[in-house]
This record gives sequence, C-alpha cells and structure tokens, in this order.
Amino acid sequence: MSLRLPPPRSVPDPRPTRARVRARCLLGCALLLVACGDDSSDGDGAQTGGIPETLSAWELFEDAPAQIPADDVLPFEVTAPLWSDGAAKLRFLRIPEGEQIDYHATEAWQFPVGSVLIKTFSQPEDEREDDGPERLLETRLLVREAESWVPLTYVWNDAQDEAFRENTGEAIDVTFTDASGAEQARTHIVPNTNECRDCHGTMENLDTLGGRTRMLNMDHDTGDGAVNQIDQLAELGLLDEAPEPASERETLVDPFGDAPVSDRARAYMDSNCGSCHRPDRGEASQSGFLLAYEHTDPETDDPSNWGVCKVPTSASGANCGLSYDVVPGNPERSILICRVESDVAKVMMPPLGRTLVDEPAVALLREWITELPAAGCE
Repeated sequence: MSLRLPPPRSVPDPRPTRARVRARCLLGCALLLVACGDDSSDGDGAQTGGIPETLSAWELFEDAPAQIPADDVLPFEVTAPLWSDGAAKLRFLRIPEGEQIDYHATEAWQFPVGSVLIKTFSQPEDEREDDGPERLLETRLLVREAESWVPLTYVWNDAQDEAFRENTGEAIDVTFTDASGAEQARTHIVPNTNECRDCHGTMENLDTLGGRTRMLNMDHDTGDGAVNQIDQLAELGLLDEAPEPASERETLVDPFGDAPVSDRARAYMDSNCGSCHRPDRGEASQSGFLLAYEHTDPETDDPSNWGVCKVPTSASGANCGLSYDVVPGNPERSILICRVESDVAKVMMPPLGRTLVDEPAVALLREWITELPAAGCE
C-alpha cells in the first residue's frame, strides 16, 4: 500500500489549552483503529511500504510529546466520550488545503480524501491532578484515502519522544495513582486489525464512528475563550454548508451530567454501544439489540430495540443464566447489567477496548433500567 501524506494547510491558529478528555464506554469500540495491510519496516525502522514508521513523519504536532498540534491541525472533543479503562484521550483533525467536510445534521459527516483524524491515549500518573504528568501510550490515525479510510496505530516508546507504527496489537503495563490515592496497575491493550474490523466494517467500507453533529456540537477552549466546535469549523471554511444554529442541532448530553436519566443513557449507549449494535454494520448488527441514538427514542421507537423483554439471539451463551436483555425495573434480571459488570473475557461487554469495569456507567445503566416503564416480560 502506498499512502499519501497530505500537505500541511494554513489555518488561523486555534491553539487550545491542553484539556484532558477522560473517556467512558459500554459496548462500543469507537475508533479502535489499528494498522492494516502488509506494509512493514526493514527491521531497522526504515519505511518499506509507503506508510511512515514513525508518528513524527506525519508532521501533525509542533511538539508531539506535549501533544501540541501543528498550526494546520485542530483539536476537538466529543459530547459523550468513550471508556477505555480510564485512559485519557486527546483528539485532533487535519483537513487538506482547499477541501471541505460534507456536513449533515443527523447522519455521519463525509470527510475529503487526505483528511486525518488523530487520537492519543495516555495514562495520568496521578488521577487527582488535572494537569499532572502522564504517560503517552498510543496515537491512532484514521487517514481518508480515495477508496476508504486507512487506520494506523503508533505506540509510544519508553523515552516518550517518539511513537512507532504497530500493526499486530500490543499490551502495555501501566501503573498510576487513582482518584482515591490508591496505587493501581492495569494493562492497556492496543488492538489489532481484526478488532478494528469488528466495529468499523470491512476494510473497503471502514468508516469513522464519531464524526457527526450530535457528537461534536459542544464548546471547547481555544485559549482565547470557549467556542462551539462546529461553528469554528464553519468559520474556517471547512464545512460545505452552513450548519443550523447550535441550539437547534441534534446533540448528545453528557452521560454523567444532570440531564434526565433516559437522555444520559441514550447518549452513553449511542457513542459507546451503537458502533456495534446497529443494523448496518458492526459485530452485533444481526442481534436486533439496537443502541444507536436513532433507534432508542422512547417516544417513537420500539422498546425491544434497547432490549426490553428481548430474548438475546447472539449472546453465544453469555447470558448469565438470565432470559432477557433488559427487564424494566429490575437491573438484577437484565443481561445487559450482568455483561457490563463482568470482567470475564467471554461474558463482558464491550469485548474489546477494556479490561476494567466502568463503574459510573454501570450505575447509570442500573438507574435507567430501574426507571423504565413496566413491561411485563413474563
């Protein structure tokens, strides 16, 4: 594979403060992006297949170890971020000179050839410190080529001064102090190519999961004050049409904020479950358990979409001895809760992207199930 590096483009400097984005996830594996194809190095780190073997070769950062983006790279955040065992994440975007994103109010945005989406995973040394030191783990790129997106992963070295391309997956042991002050250890899993396909579809049809209005309609800090991210893209001429006013856009609420529990659960499941639990692609596309936002409206959609009184069809025996995915008013009888609370490989959901239980998410989903209208499953 020969991969073209897009030339830098000049845009007004949107330099942000380096805000840490803490991610939470349920069943999703959004942007579990890994290297593809047979390109490799010659054993000495030299590039042999057209794809850079080092992150620095992409020239995406002014200072990569500090995660300060280049002038033509825009940082962004998402309204309902992912859970990856508590890893912090920073996200960035580069659009080629003279190109625009095809904007859509509710569907996935279409990015021009040469676009690069960037996500860096890191582990704070002490989770009690907002801006304390952290260990960089991996940086994932999603590069838009003419035929499809190409996913690449770069793993940071021990010196923390360079990240090198990895296409077969890796396990990284990390230690840290948690929010309670206790010393902790975990293993960060860098996924492989097959795991990428599980959520993003075949390589020919692989697509981004988070590039859409409801995930991006939020303010972020540019260093000169807060601005709406979509408005910023429009002002920079990077959208092909003017978006609706921010207050009228479809938007996911903060799953751990103060919105009604139904809205928070829908947001959480859309961003973190809907990538697989949707009818058009994903490992769980045939399950009938549909958790993307467009399938979970309690006013218009069938409650069986989100598991109410639904007998699982593709749990592979991992149903915890229970009968229904979701039993309104009874989290203990709901397979969903059993699986998100589990850390057993053949039972837990998501099956990828985590080794630990996302306790706040479990609490949210328990509250949501408890408040669902009675349905009389039996």
